[in-house]
Amino acid sequence: MNYEALAAELDSIMVEDQRYRSQMNSVSETYGWNSDEMRQLWSKQNKIDSSNLPRIIEVIEQVGTYPGQSLVGASASEAAFYVLQHAPDSIQDRYYDIIVTAGKNKELTARLVSMYQDRYLMHRNEPQIYGTQIRIEHLIDEKTGLKRDSAYVWPIADTTKIDSLRLWNGHGPLEDYLNNFGLSRWK
Repeated sequence: MNYEALAAELDSIMVEDQRYRSQMNSVSETYGWNSDEMRQLWSKQNKIDSSNLPRIIEVIEQVGTYPGQSLVGASASEAAFYVLQHAPDSIQDRYYDIIVTAGKNKELTARLVSMYQDRYLMHRNEPQIYGTQIRIEHLIDEKTGLKRDSAYVWPIADTTKIDSLRLWNGHGPLEDYLNNFGLSRWK
């Protein structure tokens, strides 16, 4: 297998994986998370995701492991993570051990592995470990009938040493992360 060509392909897949996601924060702030504009972005992104996923699965099967840093380099190694992170729960389940093993073998950064683990737990309605998952609920004000989005951090199993745990796994302090979403663990 030509790993240089694979790295270039994975870098292209990564660009596509983020194509419309990179616009979603500004569209959400302008039009709302549940707007027609956001639905259009999701429709476009879902088409890309549905074509990227089979290729990533094929790559993993071809190389027999996670296409990590030693095979394709640091930036290209992130592509498979993002595609799997954005995949349906059943796919995330199937590749969970491969992601964790890639992290243990230094083929994928601890920061990305911890994000995958938190999302995996969240989708099972279990508390997350690292505090990387924020949820947005679409609420309707009973008095006005207006829709609004409300963000909250998914429950964290143990917050006593969360900042140390986050730092150890490549994340900044929890409070700084929450502030990016207009949240605070102190309110």
